[in-house]
Parts: sequence; C-alpha cells; structure tokens
Amino acid sequence: MNSTHISAVSQTLIIYAILSVAYFGWGKVTTCLLGLEKQENRSVTSSIWLGWAFTLLVFQLIHFVLPLTTFVVVPVLIMGATFAIPQIVTAYRRYTNQPSMLMLVILLGITAVVLAISAWIASRSMLPPANYDSGLYHLNTIRWINSFPIVPGLGNLHGRLAFNQSFFTYVAALNFHPSFGHGRSIANSFLLLLTIATFVDSLRPVFKRPSLLMESHPFQYISIIIAFPALWYLAFSSNGLSSPSPDLTSTLLQLTMMIVLAQGIGEWKSGQTNQNFRAMFIVILAITAVTVKLSNLAFSVVIMGFVLLYGWKHHATHVVGRVIALCVVVILIWFEQGIVLSGAPLYPSTIGYIPVDWAVPKEEVINEANWVFSWARQPGTHWSNVLGNWKWFAPWLVRLLSHFTTVVFPLTVSVLFCIITVAICSLKKWNRPQYLEWAILLPSIIGLIYWFFSAPNPKFVYALFYIVSICSILLFLSSIQDMSNRRIFFTIICLVFVAANIHFAVYVVENRWAIKSISVSGWHPVKNVPLDRKVTSSGLIVYTPKTGDQCWDSPLPSTPYFNARLRLRNPESMSSGFTVTRE
Repeated sequence: MNSTHISAVSQTLIIYAILSVAYFGWGKVTTCLLGLEKQENRSVTSSIWLGWAFTLLVFQLIHFVLPLTTFVVVPVLIMGATFAIPQIVTAYRRYTNQPSMLMLVILLGITAVVLAISAWIASRSMLPPANYDSGLYHLNTIRWINSFPIVPGLGNLHGRLAFNQSFFTYVAALNFHPSFGHGRSIANSFLLLLTIATFVDSLRPVFKRPSLLMESHPFQYISIIIAFPALWYLAFSSNGLSSPSPDLTSTLLQLTMMIVLAQGIGEWKSGQTNQNFRAMFIVILAITAVTVKLSNLAFSVVIMGFVLLYGWKHHATHVVGRVIALCVVVILIWFEQGIVLSGAPLYPSTIGYIPVDWAVPKEEVINEANWVFSWARQPGTHWSNVLGNWKWFAPWLVRLLSHFTTVVFPLTVSVLFCIITVAICSLKKWNRPQYLEWAILLPSIIGLIYWFFSAPNPKFVYALFYIVSICSILLFLSSIQDMSNRRIFFTIICLVFVAANIHFAVYVVENRWAIKSISVSGWHPVKNVPLDRKVTSSGLIVYTPKTGDQCWDSPLPSTPYFNARLRLRNPESMSSGFTVTRE
C-alpha cells in the first residue's frame, strides 16, 4: 500500500459519503412527492435507496438532451445534499444533546468498522474489470453516455449498445466526466455497501431488544440474518465490484426486495396493516430493477402484484393509483430511450418496433435476440442449431449443476425444507404457514421460470436460487415457531442458519486468498486493445479491435462488428445518430 492507494481509497470513501447524503436528500423529496413523509417504517437506508432510484430517473431524463458530465451531475447531487442538511442537523443535535462516554465509544467503534469494511470493498473495486461483457459493450456504452446526449440508432453501430439498461446511466454519472473516470469502481461497490447497511438498519430493533428475534414472525428479522452471508459471498466472489456490470446490482436489488417483502408479510401477520411506505418503496425498487436489466421483469412484476394485493386488501386505492402512475412514468421514459437507441422499446425484442429512419433493421433485431437466447443455452454454437429443439438441454444441465455454491446447494436446501414444511403442515396439531406466507415463494419461482424460458445462463439468475432457499427456510421456521419454547426455537434457528449457509463458509475457506485480492496501488487501468481504423462507404471512420470482439474503453465510434453500410444521419454530427443504407 502506498500514498497513491491511500489517496484513491480516501477519494472513494468521500464519494460514498457524498452519494449517501445526496441520495438521502432526494429520497426525502421522493417521500414528500408521494405524500409518505409521515409514514412509519422509514429509515435512513430506505431514503437513500429512494434517492438513488429518483436520481437515476432524473439522469435518464437529462440524457435525452445532454451528455452526463460533471457540470450536469454535480448540481443534481448538490441539490440532494441541500435537501438532506436539515435532517442531518436534527440528527446531530439529537445525538450530541446528552453525550456520554459509552455512546462516544460505541459511535467510534461503529465508525471504525464501517470505514474498514468500506475501505476493503473500495480497494477490491479498484482491480481491473474482469467481466467479459464490460469489454464487449459496457464501457463503450458508458463512454457514449458521457460524450453525447442519447444517440439515435446507436444499435446500428453495435447491437449491444442498444440494450437499454439504466444502470449504465448510473455508472456514467459517477464518472464525473471528464474529471474522475472511475465510476465503474464506485457503482456496484456503493450499492453493495448500501445493501449491507440496509440489512443492518433493519435489525436495529433486535439490537435494542434481542427477544424480538424469538417473539416476532420469522419473516421480520430472521429473514435478514439468514440472507446476510450471501452479501459477504458476493463481496468475495463477484467480478461486478470492479466492473460496470448490472448483474451484481440486479442481485442486490432482488435480495433487498425479498427482505422488504418478507418483513411486510411478517408485520401484516402480526397485525401491523399500515404498510403504505413499504409498499411504495418496494414498487420503486421493482420498477427500477426492470430498467436496470430486463431479466428482472418477472421477479419485479410479482413483487408489484403483492403491492396491488395489499392496496386492495387495505382499501388503499390511493396506493394502487400511485403504483400505477409511477410505473407508467418510469416505463414510458425507459421505452422512449429504447426507441431512440434502436426503434424497439424492448430491444432485442421486436414488440412495439417502430420503423423510424434510425431503427435497427428488424431482421437484425431478431438475429440479436436469437443470439442472446441461444448463447444462454449453448455458448459458441450458432443459434440456428440451438433454438427450436431441446438438444441443448443435457449439456446445459451439466454446466448448471457445476455451479455448486450458487445453484446446486441452495436448490437442495429449498427442496429439503419445503418437503419438511409440507410434512409438518400435514400434522394438524402444529402451526401451519398460511397462503400469504407460502406466497413468499412466488417471486423467485416465477422468476426462475421466466429465466429458464428466456436466457437460462447461470450469470442471469442473479439471487433467485438464494431467495427460494431463504424463503423455504422461513416457511419451515414459521411452521415450528409455536411448537416449543424459545430456547429450542433459538437452537433450531442456529442450526438452520449453519446448514443453509455452510456452502458460503466453505467457499470463503477455499478462497480465503480473496481477502487479499485487492488493489494496493489505487485504480488499475482498464485494458487497452490494438485497433484497426476502417472507413464505411459513406466515409465514416470506425474503430474495430484487431483481434476478438472486445473494444473495452476504445475511442468512439468503435465496434467489433464492422458494417460498411453504416452512416451518420447527419455527416457533420455524430450525435445525430446512425443508420444503415439498404442494399
């Protein structure tokens, strides 16, 4: 470790703090706009999540007319921080009004732990990006967002650049272009820390009164404890910390939504029926997750179905109305982005395809979709030999079952605990989970069905196997909570926790070297590749990699797939967009 690394970590920690304050301020604005400022169940971390989602929407709107540069991003963050100042001052006065030595020691201890964890995660995120798709199109997409307003027909240059994923807008904003340039290290690492903080924040009542763990419904607090090891596994294993990949964020969003939903069901079963804030919070995360990556669609739709059911059961028509209005606004903006990028709002699907002059030719959209579906089933084989038959299934299953930690073990746990719970439910003298509790399985099960029939590659399954495992354990604990005294129940919780997470422990032990797999010299550079300079029939200069299909962070316009028919809509302006001449 040297002064360069200390400086880089210090800058990163300062940015984490700035983002937390700014997002917290915008989160407060969001709750006021939704009329939820007086609702219970609010927390600092939930406000930060709301602010993150709100600013992401704001940056998407701004990007229609402006590139995301320092001069655009910083004012938005300053405004958010300004909104947060009154809350920060109030909190400061409350904690310093009656200072005590014990409180001071506790605060210093918590601060030291938070800084140590944050510094380690920050250092890990400074490693070179290792995600293959980051070299294929992630980094180039981010460079376009930093350099130009949204470019019509960008998918004509490189089909992957038309994947309408709002996550790249978030990363581009964190580049503070052209001043900083390390948004790829900040984006996922900040959200991982936020997810950890959210889990800890949700356990605060238990820290104050440990007996709540035994007294409350298992969905309320035990769900968080069982899910916690997954976060540490992600910190050790995911290449998303150093890569601008939406996959890690999708995993974190799914885990957070599952915890919030489980807590809501637990509180509902305990008689706390006012869940308006939690309902709106989970809807905002769900709809944002869809824009982050379309693979989250099924999981998010089921989550939103729970909220609509809550609105109907609670006679909260205003909640239903706000849910629908929120979804319409976010989806319309997201659709418009898709149309500008490719002419297809759900690219690479042809649903809603509009044949505007910059649109990616329909046959190319279909070809792109076929490659996505086929690669997820059998990489390296032409889609014509994969789609339309089941020959891919056997080798796919073998590859899937090779993922012990992320697939095989959690799936085994899920089946085992579901069978045990069903057996217990057949004994009438014991407590039975009710329909609402069993419904906790729906988001992950329907998400897995959607994943299997769309793009069943393990990298796209995100947290779904973890979640179905956690939910099956919660159902088991719900079925036995009233069968014995607290001491026995606590013992069972401990045993179940160990059994459910031993695969993570084994992984950490086997890969203990990963704790040292961090940067000690600041941000590592992104890989550079040799480029060819090619010219299209219209005279447009395009850069292509000499070998392979990864452009990494190459100059614009670059693509691994040179098309001689590519041209600018306005030869004098790259921001005018791309189209292709017909043969």
